[in-house]
Amino acid sequence: MNRKDSGIPGLDKVLGGGFPSETVVLVSGEAGSGKTLIGLNFILSGAIKGEKCCYLSLGEDLDELLRACDGIKPLKDIRGYLGKNLAIEHVVMGEDLGLDSFTKIFESYPLIDRLVIDNVNRLLIFAENQRDYRMRLSELVRYLKKRVKCTLLLCETNKGEIDTKNGEAFECDGVLHSSFMEFEEKPRRIMEVHKLRYSSFEPKIPHEFVICADGLSVTETLIL
Repeated sequence: MNRKDSGIPGLDKVLGGGFPSETVVLVSGEAGSGKTLIGLNFILSGAIKGEKCCYLSLGEDLDELLRACDGIKPLKDIRGYLGKNLAIEHVVMGEDLGLDSFTKIFESYPLIDRLVIDNVNRLLIFAENQRDYRMRLSELVRYLKKRVKCTLLLCETNKGEIDTKNGEAFECDGVLHSSFMEFEEKPRRIMEVHKLRYSSFEPKIPHEFVICADGLSVTETLIL
């Protein structure tokens, strides 16, 4: 099975070598739990290998994302790949771009190796109802698996939830969830793998997820 590394060695070890190719993986978590940085590491790692990569942001614009990269030493290199084999695009959802037209814009995209969509919550806003959103999401996932080697869908969730309760975890091939845990009277970020097709892993085991100026790391299992 071909795999795409995450750009975080400790996480790749947990995943059995990285994300399987031709899959769409949901990266969910509370605000501030590190989802965007995971996505940026993923596309930068691909760009370094010469792969075609795209980060599609439905929220933060290019300047905001680059500011986030500047705070993490390894991510500062992302500027050197922009306009070459890496693109960061800011898409504003609104009256002229709803859920239906969003799924169609990929028809104009070339085949790419890595894609991050940040975040799927914005798509939910423009769905007519829950059923419409679920149908469009399922359609989008199927299309992405045909056009992209590996896609990460970022999703902001409430505490204790792995998706928005609208079926994202069911539709995707994998679910990677980041959250916060009180450990020795100090809040820490943790990461759990809830689902990953074509892979052998320990489900729902908390691994400490560290974000610092020197980069991102996933450590050994937390002893609770």
